Amino acid sequence: MTVLTLDEIKTHLKIELDDASRDAELSQFELEAVDYCAQYIGRTIPWLDDLGAAVDVPASIKRAMLLLIADYDQVRENTAVGVSIAKTEAAENILHFYRVGMGI
Repeated sequence: MTVLTLDEIKTHLKIELDDASRDAELSQFELEAVDYCAQYIGRTIPWLDDLGAAVDVPASIKRAMLLLIADYDQVRENTAVGVSIAKTEAAENILHFYRVGMGI
């Protein structure tokens, strides 16, 4: 399910809106961000309310997805010789409040 539009992603990454050369890659990043967020919070995105209707994806989850997409776009490797790469925790800090099934 698409949560973000290509225009939202391109605006966040400062890519010209009329540049379609990376649309497939950006769409893949969006799918990966949805998967990451859904796995982290323990529910599908969007989730369903008590009546079975899809709940609008909160703006903060969309922000977390944009942060992840920016990481996917900028960090192509998980290791680099002689370089320290820090894990970005901003997305997980945002998503933490939406987690379900975490127990006591």
